Amino acid sequence: MKNKIVPQQYAGQRPPKGWVPPLGQELTLLGVYDNDSGYWMGLPLQVLREALLTAESLHTEDRIDERDKIEATVPNASAQDTVKTKEFEVPASEVWYLNRLNLITEAEISGNVRVSRFPKVDTVEKKYLGTDLAASQNEDYDLASPGQLGADLRLLGGDKLTVVATVTAVGGTTADRKVTLNIYGRKARRLV
Repeated sequence: MKNKIVPQQYAGQRPPKGWVPPLGQELTLLGVYDNDSGYWMGLPLQVLREALLTAESLHTEDRIDERDKIEATVPNASAQDTVKTKEFEVPASEVWYLNRLNLITEAEISGNVRVSRFPKVDTVEKKYLGTDLAASQNEDYDLASPGQLGADLRLLGGDKLTVVATVTAVGGTTADRKVTLNIYGRKARRLV
């Protein structure tokens, strides 16, 4: 019988140069051979994480569309500069990849979206838009395009989207007014 060299024989030190671990059925190689040093080097965990993120983004479990809309309502006779918000939390154990936002504002109010994944500004989530979307607008934001995020927005379970409605009319609102956020993308199985 042939003697096998196993990692336990080299506790605390590197195995000999050129040594190849037994792959058999129990071990999957998570390393690469470094030609310069002559040693097997373990894969950095960042490489494994990147591979899992790629796999996660390709695995779609469900579609996110206008059925998942979020609406903030401002009641009738609300004064100018009144702010109302509506928060939506991504369900636990889910990961969402959003590729498009559609923001709709009614007369007399402006709208914006806060994203909890973004850095906070004065202890409040940062708004997605630099300036609020004016009243009576319907605007699409393709998140992967240049000038936007340049990639899909990845939200994990517990992350929040908040729709912000602000009264802009000098005389206040003359009826109940809404800001609607339609989100589009896909749900995936979380791997990382």
